[in-house]
Amino acid sequence: MKVISIRGRVFPTDLNHAGTVFGGWLMGQMDKAASIAIEDILISPAVTAAVSDMNFLRPVYSGAIFTIYTEIVKVGNSSVKVAVDVQIKCRETHDEYSVTNATFTFVIVDENKKPRNVREVLRDDIADYIREQL
Repeated sequence: MKVISIRGRVFPTDLNHAGTVFGGWLMGQMDKAASIAIEDILISPAVTAAVSDMNFLRPVYSGAIFTIYTEIVKVGNSSVKVAVDVQIKCRETHDEYSVTNATFTFVIVDENKKPRNVREVLRDDIADYIREQL
């Protein structure tokens, strides 16, 4: 189930030399959104371990309003994968369209930064679709 993790606006300071959003800035926003999705289901810290299948589909310009959607797609022993999709709202029609997507993998860690079992640190109120992945 996709949920909204972050909404915001692109400002001129977020652009690259070509006048479109800097990919590193957008990736940082996506990482933050994924970390919020992780915190919604775990009571333990988690760190970004990998980013896969990152696709920049369309350019993003200054002034664009973006929404970052996240979805927990896989729960492993010590890791969780989060699908992240960035959408931009069209100024004229208010339709949203996807501009960037990727999968972020987080590893759950203990106080010594060692991997920890996901099942030990799940919140009690997680969604059924996540619980079914266990």
